[in-house]
Amino acid sequence: MMEWLDGLSQNIKASVIVIIALMILLSIVGKKVGNLSPRDKPRGVAFIAVIFVDTINDFIKQFYGKEWRRFAPMLTAIFLYLIFANTAGLFGLATPLANMSVALSMSLIAFLTIQGSGLLVRGPLNRLKDLSSPTPLLLPLNIVSEISTPVAMGLRLFGNLLTGSVIFVFVYNLLPSFAATFFTATIVHPIFNVGFGVVQAMVYFMLLTIFVSMAIEDVNIDSEKSS
Repeated sequence: MMEWLDGLSQNIKASVIVIIALMILLSIVGKKVGNLSPRDKPRGVAFIAVIFVDTINDFIKQFYGKEWRRFAPMLTAIFLYLIFANTAGLFGLATPLANMSVALSMSLIAFLTIQGSGLLVRGPLNRLKDLSSPTPLLLPLNIVSEISTPVAMGLRLFGNLLTGSVIFVFVYNLLPSFAATFFTATIVHPIFNVGFGVVQAMVYFMLLTIFVSMAIEDVNIDSEKSS
């Protein structure tokens, strides 16, 4: 039944595992939070989930205003995937974003999210006008920018996560076995898997949040205000 997994790289397999694990975990946590009454104080995992969601929602509200409910679930889901994917090495898995295919898929997700949100909120004609602002002569450059920005976001993830993996293997092979195990477990793992991984997830999430908010805002109104 799972023969199709055999032809995939370790990074893509790890990505599939992360997605399945997240689906199961979020279903359990969501059910636990959903069973709480308004008078109950969340505890344990439910408390962490409530604080996390409230923090993310407060951040998104700053950029989307009354539209925040339409975009918060999608942006939060992407953020959660990146956090778990970038720290997959802590669980003995390959880092998904150290694979170019997975990284470029995040570029594609960013592109479709930005353009889809702009078309959904602004409409095709208004979106075209936004891309033609402040003059139609800049339309080709603006289109190139709309494509290059998501690509750069994915490549940033790939470069940073691949660098962490390379340094991890280099240090492990450079030192004696015991020292390598101790050094990588206590220093390299926390820095590159937790530190860099979470930071890169936050950077991608913040950039995507900002670019989507820019795609749905009225450029013409903003330009009139500034003038």
